[in-house]
Amino acid sequence: MSHFEFAIPLQKDELLESHAGQYHVEDVVQPRLMLSKLQDGARAYNSVGVDYILEHFDTYFSIIVHGVKLEWNVINKGFDHIIRAAKNLCSHLELILQEQELDVDVRVKNLNITKMIMYLFTQIMKTKDTKLAADNSTKLTLGKKGKKATEEEELCGWTESDKQAAMLTLYLVTQQPLSRLWDPPLAEDNFVSMIADPCYKALEEQMIKNKAIRDTVFQVLGVLIKKYNHGTSCLIKLVQILQMVEHAVSPICAGVVQLTKEFGLGTFGPQMVREIAEALASTEEETTGTEQSAARNCGAFLLELTKELPKEMANAIATLQPYLESDESYTLRISVLGMMCEVLSVELRGEGLSDAQRIQRDDFLDDLYEHIHDLSAYVRHKVLQFWCRLQRENCVPVNRQRTVLERAIGRLKDKAALVRKAAIQLLKIFLECNPFSAQLKLDILEEQLQTEQKILDDLQKKLNPGPDPELVKKWTEIEDDVTKAIKKNIDVLTQDEPDLSQASLDNLYEAIRKHLREKNYFKAYLIVKHTERQYPDAKLLRCDMEKSDQINYFVALLGNIFVIPDVRTSGTLTQQCDNELALHKRLEEKESIVAFLQESVHFSRMVSEAVPMINSLLMSKQAGDVNEAIDFFTTAHHFNIESAKMGVANMLMLVWSPDQDKREAVERAYREMYLECENKAERARAFIIAKNLTSLMLHIDCGSALALEHLVDKWVEKGDINPAVIQVLWEMFLKKIDGTTDTDSYAAISLLVMIAKAKPSVTLANLEVIQAHGLTGDYNTRKLSAQLLLPLVKKSQRYPADHSIFTSLFDSLMEAFSKLNDFASFASNVIDAVYAICDTPEIICSKILAEMYRRIEEMMVKNCDNEEEAAYPTELLTRFVFTLGHVALQQLIYLDISVYSELRRRNQVREERKAEEKRKKKAGTFATPARRGRVDDLRRQTLMNVSNASASSRAQRSASVASNKGTSTNTTMTEEEAGLEGAAADDADAEYVRGVCERDVTAGDAALARYRPLLAALLGAAAPPALHAAAALALTRFMLVSSSVCEDGLQLMITLLKRSKNVSLRTNLTIAFADLTLRFPNLTQPWTHHIYHILSDEELEVRQCAVKMLSFLVLHEMVRVKGQIADMALCCADADAKVASMTRLFFKQLSQKGNALYNVMPDIISRLSDPDLNVPEEQYRIIMKYITSLIQKDRQMEALVEKLCQRFKLSTEERQWRDLAYCLSLFTYNERSLRKLIENLDCYKDKLYCQGVMESFNTIMNNASKMAKNDIKALVTELGDKIEEGFAVRAEEGNCEGTTEGSGDTDKKATGPRATPRRRAAPRRNRRRSSSSADENEPPSNVETPVSTRKSNRKAANKQKIVNDSEDSDDDDFQDKEEVFKKPVRKATRRRKL
Repeated sequence: MSHFEFAIPLQKDELLESHAGQYHVEDVVQPRLMLSKLQDGARAYNSVGVDYILEHFDTYFSIIVHGVKLEWNVINKGFDHIIRAAKNLCSHLELILQEQELDVDVRVKNLNITKMIMYLFTQIMKTKDTKLAADNSTKLTLGKKGKKATEEEELCGWTESDKQAAMLTLYLVTQQPLSRLWDPPLAEDNFVSMIADPCYKALEEQMIKNKAIRDTVFQVLGVLIKKYNHGTSCLIKLVQILQMVEHAVSPICAGVVQLTKEFGLGTFGPQMVREIAEALASTEEETTGTEQSAARNCGAFLLELTKELPKEMANAIATLQPYLESDESYTLRISVLGMMCEVLSVELRGEGLSDAQRIQRDDFLDDLYEHIHDLSAYVRHKVLQFWCRLQRENCVPVNRQRTVLERAIGRLKDKAALVRKAAIQLLKIFLECNPFSAQLKLDILEEQLQTEQKILDDLQKKLNPGPDPELVKKWTEIEDDVTKAIKKNIDVLTQDEPDLSQASLDNLYEAIRKHLREKNYFKAYLIVKHTERQYPDAKLLRCDMEKSDQINYFVALLGNIFVIPDVRTSGTLTQQCDNELALHKRLEEKESIVAFLQESVHFSRMVSEAVPMINSLLMSKQAGDVNEAIDFFTTAHHFNIESAKMGVANMLMLVWSPDQDKREAVERAYREMYLECENKAERARAFIIAKNLTSLMLHIDCGSALALEHLVDKWVEKGDINPAVIQVLWEMFLKKIDGTTDTDSYAAISLLVMIAKAKPSVTLANLEVIQAHGLTGDYNTRKLSAQLLLPLVKKSQRYPADHSIFTSLFDSLMEAFSKLNDFASFASNVIDAVYAICDTPEIICSKILAEMYRRIEEMMVKNCDNEEEAAYPTELLTRFVFTLGHVALQQLIYLDISVYSELRRRNQVREERKAEEKRKKKAGTFATPARRGRVDDLRRQTLMNVSNASASSRAQRSASVASNKGTSTNTTMTEEEAGLEGAAADDADAEYVRGVCERDVTAGDAALARYRPLLAALLGAAAPPALHAAAALALTRFMLVSSSVCEDGLQLMITLLKRSKNVSLRTNLTIAFADLTLRFPNLTQPWTHHIYHILSDEELEVRQCAVKMLSFLVLHEMVRVKGQIADMALCCADADAKVASMTRLFFKQLSQKGNALYNVMPDIISRLSDPDLNVPEEQYRIIMKYITSLIQKDRQMEALVEKLCQRFKLSTEERQWRDLAYCLSLFTYNERSLRKLIENLDCYKDKLYCQGVMESFNTIMNNASKMAKNDIKALVTELGDKIEEGFAVRAEEGNCEGTTEGSGDTDKKATGPRATPRRRAAPRRNRRRSSSSADENEPPSNVETPVSTRKSNRKAANKQKIVNDSEDSDDDDFQDKEEVFKKPVRKATRRRKL
């Protein structure tokens, strides 16, 4: 049977060709005959075993030839035969290959059988894969949804389990020593590649994720590598698969680990690295889309392999280091740096590293350090994370930590949020894993460093004492004589020297000093020369010197010995040596301590420097920045970093964030910092929590205190602040705990105030303590104790005026009025408490005012007795006036809210009773009385809910309802009975409360009205500034109560606002004007223009207050936006950054309110471009650039373009032209807006000769020509052509005028533009009101009424009203509503009486 050889073909068709000595297929079986032929083959196998393949190879080869054309049952049957033959082949070869020598015929025959069976085995596997893929593709094409893919695969007979069984058979075959079948015993490459092909095919499929299949595949590959020299081919093929197949990354990595550990292929991993490097180098020249994915897959593989085999991969990283310098693939750089991090954390750590390992470690650390500044943000982010891991695992040498920390701090300013987040994480881990101390308070560390440095300096002085100043002075005197003596006797022979052999070294220094003091310089020189013999090297060094240098040498030696005192003063030589050794040892210890403290101080300083940058990230828009900053400050708090307390306090403001994640993060952080403690004892835990919270209160401001109050409310609700903590706070307030300071006591009662707001029973249960200790203490204690009473209002219980708590409040307030230095805050808290919990607060307040007034009179009587002229007590009078104003304000609030709410409650009770009676009477009338009752209840409840909570707001609501009532006539009696009765009652109650405020509080014969003349007198007299401010504030509060008082006092108020030099007074009056506008808008409306004037006030505080107040009023639609809003626009370029920022924010919010900003743009541009206002051009451009950027709608821009073009006609100054042209250049032009510009060319073509105007139009054309649309480019070209035509026409006209006119006037007209004639005034009914009129708050008329010949004034007024009401209509109406700008006309303002 050895008459032929089976050659493994590269293509199956090669077997159909006949070659001498080689096997070829003679007959391909037709598909219809396949089953019968397979049965013949099965019978042959049963009779002769594996030898049957020699005769029936053609049958099975026919399956390969026909391929997907065959049915699954035919292919499966043939493959089952081949698998059975392959398994039998293993046992068959095992018997044959046991013999030492193989007969040639037997060897060749079995080689052919093995080749044939394995060829059919691998090729039919490929056929089955191709068939399955074709079937799946057909299903997708036909749109069939394979819900049960696994079941269909089972029907096909080619599932994962079938493939696994086939791979296992392949492994069993490769286990045999097949190489013996070849001569020489080396398997041919085609055979090995054929066996490996199914393995590589499996790696490309999803089934390789199955661990059993993966292990079998790499077992086959391991055998091929170990026994058949398949290593190089395997490396190349694996790298190719790795580059193309993403899901093969993890399986190939696991396979390489398997090959390394199970087959002992330790170099396979590093060889893979080199092969990957070569493959990536070859793909760098290509720019295909798969390059990035290949690099990404290879990078992921390398990183995962390094995690599994760090030791083997340590030296292989050097192959990939050149890729760190490449900017092509950031993913590959991340992978290489990640490999370094893995090796550093596992292999190159600790102190027991060899020199080569240390060099390698430092090399890796250098690369990681440099790539903190990588070009890619992703790389920077990953590298910082790698440093986090290394620092957490203590793999970063201490001498490198400083530089890494400095660079990490620099990344806090990175433009990428990911990098900033990672930088904060690294700083936090540096804190948590710092090798210095658990407490890094900079002050303490610096103090310790100074102490240790002082001790170190003392030790150094003891060991190395410096020269004695007195001896230095003496040496200076004798140095010249010593030099002369040595110079004279330097040539004395050695035998002339004295015999000093018996002298000890200890006495030599003293002998030299003695001879020098005795001026026996030559003997001292001889002793030094004799001593030199004990140091031969020094003598040799001296002998090489010149003679003059030798003289200087000896003089220097003698000088050092003379000026430095001898430390060996007593004791034996041994004791002195021991002392020196002890000092040296202690010196080394102190040097190490000082070095450690210096590093600690430097570390703490760097962290402290980073705190402001991290603090700024708390307000970042990126959630990652905020969360990491919160975590950092939480960690810094535990390490007691002083500068971090600012960040901890600023974190509190995030409780108002709209982002729920930020709020929850802050709450968790504060819970961890202040409420969590390891002590389990309840008392100890409560004490620690109370101590933490009081320390927090010392570092927060008023705004943060409100945020903390919000957190305390949640903590009380959840039970985190329990009664034990509250008890400790009461004890701290009463100073029953040792070591409690006044500051701690104030912090404790402040916390109790917050807790009481969430849990009023805290105050109710301790009223006696508040009366006995709180209201009798110092000023701060009284003020906070009065605040502690306010939460009692939540108990819905009011106390009578004779209750002991009011007596205590009265006595405490009177004592503070007469004796204490401070008064205002405590007085306001007391009055607030009285109005909150007393059932008749006006009685107590009248008593308070009467007593204060009495004491002032007594003081005036005493002053009158002591002096010739009576002088009123300024301080007491100031306090009285403040109390007077606050009482008036609280009386208004009490009537407007508390009394009105009580009246509404009573009305509701009465209505419920009436409704119940009606239901009883109508029980038999209606078929469904229960339903009718429920409807009535629902309607009445709805009306109660929509009713406002205060009488003033109810009055405004009822006024608007009354104005609409006349138009609504479609109401039935049933509705009136059911709903309007309650609304009318509420209106009556609101009118009653308003009447009380008007008549019975500050006007007429009311109690407070008696003091109005006093306020007027104080404001008219030359009073001290504090008294003047208090009187003005009190007057404004009186005005808030009554409209009549308001109307009478407005002129005085505005006069004070304009003429006073007191900044505090003017600020208070500005705020008060806003309050009055909210309460009496019709009264303050004629005076609003005065408030606009103070926007340009010299005082910064006044300007800031005016911007805030006007922003509030305009945005809440209490002041109509009109022409004087231009004064507000001027503040966009204010010298103060805060004023400019607030103004810009105002205009941004205004732009979000419909068409509000668009409607006032004409007024702003007209006002700011007015020559009389004289706004600097640069400032004008800054303002308009910002405001114009807020106009985003295309239709608004188009309308504004047309308006600005029309405005050119009315402008006469060149500066106005430049301003208008600049505004036009700020818009983004589309096709319609460019057409508007072209259509209105006649309006501005005579202004284009002005350089500034033409520059702006060039800017418009340049920006518009950058658009991609051809239509826009065509319009830009058209505009440019028309402008050129205009220039040409103007030049011709100029030439004509030059020939016909020669006068000087004509020359002037030629050099300057002709002024556009003004339009004739339109009829009065069509004329728009000037934007600078006195009634600046009335709605502007933005629509020019069409000219009509016969219209009454009434109709014109109605139409004007309709236009104003439609200002906020849709953008679609802009073209119909716009009107040409008109030059603002100054009018004399007239005050209207209301």
